[in-house]
Amino acid sequence: MSLFSGLGCAGPSAHTDLLSATPDNLTSQRSLIEEIKRRGRACVISKNYPDADTLYGKGIDVLSSMLKVGGGDGVEDETSKKDMAVLYSNRSLVRMQMGKIAEALEDADRAINCDPTYVKAHWRRGQASNACGNTEEALAAFERAVELEPNNKALRKEVQNAKARKEREEKLLAEKASDDHVDPAAGGSSENNDVVMTDVRKETNAAKKEEKKQQAATSKAVKETDGSLFTKSDHVRGYKIRSDGKKTSYFDREISDDAKKLIGDIAPKKLDANNTPSTDTNDFAPKPIAAAEGKSAWNTAGTWEERDVTPWATETLTAALLTAEYVLPDGSPSPGARAVVSNVSKLEGHASYATVRGTKKYIYEFAFTIKWALTLGGDDDAQQQTCRGEMTFPDVDGTVELGEGYDIVNYHVDGSSPAGTGPLLDRFVRDGGLREAVHGAIDDWVKLFRATY
Repeated sequence: MSLFSGLGCAGPSAHTDLLSATPDNLTSQRSLIEEIKRRGRACVISKNYPDADTLYGKGIDVLSSMLKVGGGDGVEDETSKKDMAVLYSNRSLVRMQMGKIAEALEDADRAINCDPTYVKAHWRRGQASNACGNTEEALAAFERAVELEPNNKALRKEVQNAKARKEREEKLLAEKASDDHVDPAAGGSSENNDVVMTDVRKETNAAKKEEKKQQAATSKAVKETDGSLFTKSDHVRGYKIRSDGKKTSYFDREISDDAKKLIGDIAPKKLDANNTPSTDTNDFAPKPIAAAEGKSAWNTAGTWEERDVTPWATETLTAALLTAEYVLPDGSPSPGARAVVSNVSKLEGHASYATVRGTKKYIYEFAFTIKWALTLGGDDDAQQQTCRGEMTFPDVDGTVELGEGYDIVNYHVDGSSPAGTGPLLDRFVRDGGLREAVHGAIDDWVKLFRATY
């Protein structure tokens, strides 16, 4: 049965083929999940959140049925749980954007239950808790995410913001309790705390309204006081009165007598022809500017100099990617099997370097698709089987630190690949092995770029 064998009558959704599909084997189920992820991601990018919600829900239903049937080798169940965590986490993001905060929080919790090590699940839980007004739970979620991924700068920033919010809330509660002669150390019910926070917000809003009234009253008083000097429109235009009684623009700067003495006589003076240094026209001819080595003639100060090296970068990056390979280790299902990059296609982007006041900055941004091959079996050609596919690296640029790795999209396995190799390919091509080798090849190219220029 094919992936789209459950296709029924065309409906209003552009994704009817997926929503009506009923895969009856593991391969078609896996293909359906990958397509749901791809389309769901596209819907999120285009802000079509209702369709993304529906697609992720379909994927969750398919994975739930797979886990209920069971009977696998354990590896497949573990893969399904990780995929389930991704789908729940993505749907949590979508529902946050749709304003379904409580449901977003539930999905984040389900994602954590499926895979407690999935960083984005804790991140989504923190965001949903923030939206619910529960700063303490949000802080705990962000801190757990940082424990799992300590080098993530965005997560560390979330922790800092959550701590700051918590301190502000505690300070407001303490101030309100002090005003009401309540001892904060004595504790109290959460209901009382909610009442206190509500009162604090009301008082803050009232103070802001009172401040606006005072500002309006002050502005009115100024207009009434200066009514003899300005018309109504003059206030809008921004006029003022000088010390000599003249009305002038607000931005006119009046120079004091002391300042005039320091400046001296700045009145224009007629040039005396007898004191002209030279009448030779060559003295007034433009002089050529000598350019320093590596700089343009117009940039002798060295403030900014940029050079495009995209052709060199495209050639060398392609060569670096084609060197990436990975050999499966002993103890793996197929020791000695070799995964390689067989082709690099759709390599698009640019590269340049700029010299800014003597300091070089390297600017590059590329996206490309690699075709890969993993050969299984022994030395006998008759026993060898080859798995093929491709994956896309959409964001290879200077914002990624060396060693951090790069995101992939559109991971695809050709239908000609041997059956039952899905978990093996996920482990040694999509999630590690060859992918890490490609990360290393990209980092080596970045080092070459910096060393060459």
